[in-house]
Amino acid sequence: MSSKKNVFLVLTEYQFLQALNISTGVYKAFIYTNVIYLIRNGKRLKSIDSNKNWIMDNIQIRILDNEKPKTIVDRILCEKPNHFYFFQANSPLNVQLAYTLAKRGVEISLGPDGYNAYAIFDKKHHFLSVIKDSYFGNRYLLKHKLFNGKIHCFDFYKYGNHRFINNLWITHPEQFVRQAKSIVKILKLPDFNGKCIEFIKNCFNFVNVFPTEDVIYFFNQPLWPSIAEKEYDFLVEVLTLFPDRKVIIKLHPVTDSKMKARYMALDNTEIIESDVPAEVLLLSLKKCIVYTSWSSVLITENPSCNYYFNYPIYKKMNDPILSQINIVTLNHITLIQSPLEMKFPNE
Repeated sequence: MSSKKNVFLVLTEYQFLQALNISTGVYKAFIYTNVIYLIRNGKRLKSIDSNKNWIMDNIQIRILDNEKPKTIVDRILCEKPNHFYFFQANSPLNVQLAYTLAKRGVEISLGPDGYNAYAIFDKKHHFLSVIKDSYFGNRYLLKHKLFNGKIHCFDFYKYGNHRFINNLWITHPEQFVRQAKSIVKILKLPDFNGKCIEFIKNCFNFVNVFPTEDVIYFFNQPLWPSIAEKEYDFLVEVLTLFPDRKVIIKLHPVTDSKMKARYMALDNTEIIESDVPAEVLLLSLKKCIVYTSWSSVLITENPSCNYYFNYPIYKKMNDPILSQINIVTLNHITLIQSPLEMKFPNE
């Protein structure tokens, strides 16, 4: 039986974790070859040692550092995959690459990226926004010598709308609201497995020395200034309300340095600065409170903990961006407006 090759294009830590998850959970049989490309052009994925030969079973990790978009596309096209996975649905590079491979008969899957699958947009001037985004998307392709005559429509507000996509991989298909008209297969992502988690810990050289039981975990977001200030104020309230509990702050990899300094100055907190995906930490916790604004980390379920989104406090600010977005709150997450609403399990 001939081998079947899956190629994944990864831009963030979470995407890397999900690529490993799919490879180890769905394609672990040796009739498959899984090739995961890590594209590093900024702050993301930088803590992975590119001098090591990262291989596990039938999985190969290939790191491309600061390569031109044309070089990235050519490298992946040369792989001649049977199945191509990408995660950022409206990245011009991803769209052009997936479209080209689809025309060659390759199966195309869109994997999860953040909370996008559960966002419902009520976009003002939707048509004008699509025109603007399509202009900039196609201009990017022209600039980087990727344009081949096909003008792509970039509609950021209907998840998985490109017609060349065959499959959408979703964590909670039962709560996914399909808005696009294109025909796709909805597939449920497998739960994270031990082999996937241990391998990614090794990639990020992560050893957990932080408390994992009966504490509060806060997963921050890289938010714009007015929203970030609200996030900080809520944390101060949490510290006041739970003076006898340690608060562990898992910083997002692109957290602003000034905000990071403010977090570090707070008493009764510990800061996790590792770039390891926050989901790895979340799965190790017991009897904890975990909360965030609306970070996708809480998509991953750990039934021994209580999950909270304080998203409503930001919606009340009448922010011009958030006023055009609603989110589907997954069943295991509770919406709150005050730390008074948070409780530890078994309380």
